[in-house]
Amino acid sequence: MNINSRRNFIKTSVLGTGAALIANPINLLASSATAPTNKKIQIVRVDSNFEREPLIRPFGFKGGFMSEIWQTVNYLQSSSGIHKIGLCTQNVLWSDAEVFAAHSESGGNALMYALTERALQIANGQSFITPVDLLENILPEVYEYGKKITSNPHLRKTFALNALVGLDNAAWLLYAEENGLKTFDEIIPEAYKPSLSYSHENATAIPLMAYNIPIDEIKAAVDQGYFFMKIKIGQPGTQEEMLEKDKARLTAIHKAIGNVKTTHTKDGKLP
Repeated sequence: MNINSRRNFIKTSVLGTGAALIANPINLLASSATAPTNKKIQIVRVDSNFEREPLIRPFGFKGGFMSEIWQTVNYLQSSSGIHKIGLCTQNVLWSDAEVFAAHSESGGNALMYALTERALQIANGQSFITPVDLLENILPEVYEYGKKITSNPHLRKTFALNALVGLDNAAWLLYAEENGLKTFDEIIPEAYKPSLSYSHENATAIPLMAYNIPIDEIKAAVDQGYFFMKIKIGQPGTQEEMLEKDKARLTAIHKAIGNVKTTHTKDGKLP
């Protein structure tokens, strides 16, 4: 995908929320002990759109390969006139590999997007105190609709949850502005604060190395300072073929970076 096209999509999506998002951002790093005053929020308008983002190469995991990602945007407006958008990255293969295998790649993505659109229509007109309440109210119907349109009575719930990410994202932003909440700690509902009260002092990025990421790129990532990587195994084929492919893959990776040292582990070795 053209980088400018992707940036324009994000820019256009954000601008569509109006100046309110810029004027009242949420500071994810700040902390506040002020208890929020929760208002009842009614959704009066919804909208959505998506963009297909081609990948530079097929991305392989769970025994399959993706060639593109559908990036979706959800819009929610409340009765007070405040409106927000939420972004979502669809991943049919991750959320339900059976749905991915049973349809074309575009078909699987279209089904998930149809589920997102259905969720928005269900949410339209509803009122909620917190986004948790909203999702709990609409998830059962959305999940059942997902089973219907995929013709899969055993649909993984993650398929429906993935379809709801953008709506959920928009609902949290709407909730924050409606209640004048500006920090991450403030937006956490009181019932969940004890479980989410701990803050880590450090965090690390963990790049995902799919089946066909070149060894040179894995080595380059280590040279850039990455020391903890997620290596995908379980390649397509029979059990014997999968095992041989995975053994060869892990051997090649070990030869390339096995002797690299890091200051981030006790023994100096890459995890």
